Amino acid sequence: MRGKTWILGAAMMAVAGPAAAQGVKLAIGDEVTFTLDSGKPVALRKAPAIPTRFETAVGAHFLGLEPPKAPVTEGQAFPKDLELPAPPVPDAGKIRFRFLGVAGSDHAMLVIQNGYAQALVYRARITARGQAAPTDVCLVMPGKPSIEHWPYAISAIEVSDFTLVPWKPEDGVPCE
Repeated sequence: MRGKTWILGAAMMAVAGPAAAQGVKLAIGDEVTFTLDSGKPVALRKAPAIPTRFETAVGAHFLGLEPPKAPVTEGQAFPKDLELPAPPVPDAGKIRFRFLGVAGSDHAMLVIQNGYAQALVYRARITARGQAAPTDVCLVMPGKPSIEHWPYAISAIEVSDFTLVPWKPEDGVPCE
């Protein structure tokens, strides 16, 4: 199941053992924050994800657009004259995933904040219409939020296989 991806640029209870190694599952309205230890999420903290002004504005913008055929990077995501509230600043040394519905639609957004000095690569499986399948995701630049967007209903997402990698702007934002 492939979703359409938008990149801006640039939750689960604390669980020990094999379940944490397999991934972190979020339902719509969940947020999870954690640190990484050898690629494994530790110090997991789950909370409700109340959309910020920034996320609400981004979701509203996406509703009016035809989904792109390929990932959209920071310089392409928004017209220069579009005024958005400031994006959140990631907490240093932490990863935050926020899985949100887009108001007035059945669309879904995953907002990722990477507070590490390296880029984050991960894998994801989405559940839509009762079926779970892998979905494309893009690298999350260091120190900047990223947004993945699907123009259809998704009930859950599981994120896993977290890897921090060296990155510089000229590397671009690869998606897999």
